[in-house]
Amino acid sequence: MKIVVTSDTHGKKDILDRIAEENSDADLFLHAGDSQLSQNLIVPFQTVKGNCDFGLDYPIERVIPTLQGDIFITHGQRYYHITEKLVKSKHCKIFIFGHTHKHYLEEMNGVYICNPGSPVSPRDKTRGTYLIIEINESKINFEFKYL
Repeated sequence: MKIVVTSDTHGKKDILDRIAEENSDADLFLHAGDSQLSQNLIVPFQTVKGNCDFGLDYPIERVIPTLQGDIFITHGQRYYHITEKLVKSKHCKIFIFGHTHKHYLEEMNGVYICNPGSPVSPRDKTRGTYLIIEINESKINFEFKYL
C-alpha cells in the first residue's frame, strides 16, 4: 500500500494536483490539515481540519486501518507537544500530524510519529516536503519527497 501524506498547503491546489499526478500509483492520499480547500477541490486527498480551515467541515482526526496497524492523523494544533502518553492513547502504529511546517520522523516504542512538513511554506530550511509511506505485510517504509 502506497500512501501519500501532505499538510499545510494553504490553498495551493496546483501543488496538490502536482503531488497527486506524480504519485498516481498511490492507494491513499492523506492531508494533515490547513488545506484551506473545500472537499471537491482537495480530491483525492482525505483531510482533517487544521487551524486555518475556517468554515470547512472536516473531522479533527481520522483513523485509517492498514496491514501493520492503524494510522492516526490530526493537524496537531491542539497538542503543544507530541508525547509518549498522547501517542499511546491513540492505539496506532503511525501517528501523523501537521501544523509545524517541519518534516519529522521518529519511532517511539514501536509507533512511528511523523509530520510531512509543508510543500508550499516550509519552516525547516527545505524547499518543501511531503511524505510517502509504503506498507506491506512485513514492513513500513518512509520517504520524504523534496520539491
